[in-house]
Amino acid sequence: MPQTATKPLASDFLTHFEHALDQALKDPRHAGKEPAVLLEACRHLSFASGAKRMRPLLVDHFGAALNLPREARIALAITSELIHTASLLHDDVVDEGTTRRGLPTANAQWNNSVAVLGGDLMLCIALEQLYDFPREVTFEAVTLVAEMTRAAMREVDARHDSSWGLDEWAAIAHGKTGALLAFCGTASARVAGRSELIERLGLCGHHLGLAFQITDDLIDVVGHPIDIGKDRLADLRNRNPSYPIALARSSNADFARALEQLWQRDDLAEEDVQRFGAWIVELGCAQQTLATVEDHLDRAMDALGEFQHGPGGEHIAQWATQLRTQARWSLEKR
Repeated sequence: MPQTATKPLASDFLTHFEHALDQALKDPRHAGKEPAVLLEACRHLSFASGAKRMRPLLVDHFGAALNLPREARIALAITSELIHTASLLHDDVVDEGTTRRGLPTANAQWNNSVAVLGGDLMLCIALEQLYDFPREVTFEAVTLVAEMTRAAMREVDARHDSSWGLDEWAAIAHGKTGALLAFCGTASARVAGRSELIERLGLCGHHLGLAFQITDDLIDVVGHPIDIGKDRLADLRNRNPSYPIALARSSNADFARALEQLWQRDDLAEEDVQRFGAWIVELGCAQQTLATVEDHLDRAMDALGEFQHGPGGEHIAQWATQLRTQARWSLEKR
């Protein structure tokens, strides 16, 4: 199985997308202008081999379902990918990250200033792709960036204030993951002139995004390091908002008190981290987390409706099936 929650099915669309993204970052409005390092930082992360291209593929699938021309799908796909990648540049500064997509982060390769300002430039290039679309699409993209920014700040605050629960987790997860996948659906519907589908396709993307995030959270708790390609229980070690952790805290007062005491320590002993991971499973929170993943996937497919049986939509439905299978598999591997 893949290392983390799986992505939509690839298609030849990606070949055209990669070329168009390269051209967008070579646009004369930006290429050849000083300081060149900002565009270099954009390209460094955008074309790293570890990029999953989940959001461009989802745009392609929504667009195919709505009969959008390839050019329109590519423009929206570039916007979604660059907004996402800009958020990663900024996240790595906040988190003091050193590795991203198998490469040194921009802040490690250069410095924080290059990473932050490179991310800002990337957001500008993302919005430029929407020039030929109705202005409502650009307004929605700007609102999306604002929502993602607020969610990122809430996540930072949550690491320093361990009182967060399920409601706060949901707000962070929607802003960090669900909102952008929702945009993939709503923007496609707006550009296609299908106003009656904006809410439906947005709900589909939103629920897919939450299912994707919760699956990653679940794998962090129950996955084996060899299978997931990273250290298990990283969310517990790093005090990250996580659905299974929030669920355990909300359902068991003893766990909540003990976790609060654990997280007050400067250094966490590995045996304590492992003990709390096992405790989450013993409380039944892994099984409840799986049920939540499946509920979000069911809601996504309900919103997608009849499109799941046609072009584009069938790929979204297959992605949902892959996510469901991976979430179930993570528990079966225990």
